[in-house]
Amino acid sequence: MRYALLLLLNMNKEVLLLKRCNTTFGNEQYSMSGGKVEANETARQAIIRQAFEELNIKIKSENLEFVHLLFRKGNDNIIFDAGCFKATKWEGSLKNQEPEKCSKINWFKLDNLPENILTAHKQIIELVQKNTYYSEHGFVD
Repeated sequence: MRYALLLLLNMNKEVLLLKRCNTTFGNEQYSMSGGKVEANETARQAIIRQAFEELNIKIKSENLEFVHLLFRKGNDNIIFDAGCFKATKWEGSLKNQEPEKCSKINWFKLDNLPENILTAHKQIIELVQKNTYYSEHGFVD
């Protein structure tokens, strides 16, 4: 399965995270915005769509910078890959558009992420700060 994630940063070097609820995975944990890449859609297009659907903001393609690719093994050996794009510029006012899936949205300092964050998302955020563009999660050496 292909996913696209959004690392949304503000001028205070804070990342926007969503607290998940009523989902099939990661309830009560924080995550970046994003979701599945649909058929005939690029990862960049998926981020633009998801940002509007989840957060009520419009991001132009030229304001998205690819920053990381995560290759992850999930439950039942299902393999996922997630392309993460960073944006520091967008239009519109942030608003939780999916309260049935997200109980809140909050800004967090990059060096003070919440304890209840999805492990893979924390890994991505930390590696992006080190300019590391690829990682794996869930595999045993």
